[in-house]
Amino acid sequence: MSTVTRNRLAPLVAGLFVSLLAQQASATEEIVVYGSAPSAVKVDPAVFRAEIDNYVRTLSSELRITLDHDLKRMPAPKLELASNTTSTRG
Repeated sequence: MSTVTRNRLAPLVAGLFVSLLAQQASATEEIVVYGSAPSAVKVDPAVFRAEIDNYVRTLSSELRITLDHDLKRMPAPKLELASNTTSTRG
């Protein structure tokens, strides 16, 4: 195995090993809840809908700005016209 491959695989293998150990440890931990669960907060459906709509509009505009910015940085595509040097007649 080359040193480049070994240098790239070693951290990956170590990370996978540690994550598997952490997952196994967290799966065996016992969850203890003290007291009663907090009461649910009632939210007006109109307010909830307005907040979601505002979030979606904001996210959409941010995505549009980011995509426009990225498209401006990309070079224009080069077009290559297809030409058929041989004509096929049946």
